[in-house]
Amino acid sequence: MPPRPVKQLQILEALHAAHARHGRLPELAGLARRFEISYPTLREHLRALEAKGKLRIEGRGPGRSPLVTLLGPVAGVPLFGEIAAGVPVGSYPEPDAYLALRDRPDHFALRVRGDSMADRIEHGDVVLLHRTPPRRPGEICAVRVGDDETTLKYLEWRGDEPRRYRLRPHNPAYPTLGVAAEELHIDGVFRGLLRGDVVEELLVEGGD
Repeated sequence: MPPRPVKQLQILEALHAAHARHGRLPELAGLARRFEISYPTLREHLRALEAKGKLRIEGRGPGRSPLVTLLGPVAGVPLFGEIAAGVPVGSYPEPDAYLALRDRPDHFALRVRGDSMADRIEHGDVVLLHRTPPRRPGEICAVRVGDDETTLKYLEWRGDEPRRYRLRPHNPAYPTLGVAAEELHIDGVFRGLLRGDVVEELLVEGGD
């Protein structure tokens, strides 16, 4: 299976965040452990990012980690296409653009499609999300069900180690969905909303 673009982007954001905070990149073996992937798999992601022009990899001989150099900064908060506020659809592959907001390496944005979260979140709105687990039931989250499906819903559960979650819409015309814990992947927690002309004003074209 080829490296997944979403994972590549998470790794790239982690590299930029570490460089911004500490002035250097993290040790690669530790980065692989952080993402719960093997070191060879991490190398595959890095080579894919190199092919996209996001970084450069230089070998340093047997037994030594390669030298990784970032090529250009992450320009603000990445905006990943659309997320369904309704029936789940395919996951976001690469940023369509960036939003000119202050540096928030653990944040990303998604454009909403559909009306299952109306009238709180409308079709065409851009939601800002934080890559962190929810602290309490009832928070709005961007989640994936299964391999590549995404949706925006209130995430509800009971107990400290729930076996099932409920994905609840804001619009009562849509049903609440039950999802087994092992099928649910939480990508981020809702932190804010942008609507109308302000979105276009904040867009950074290209982002490369």
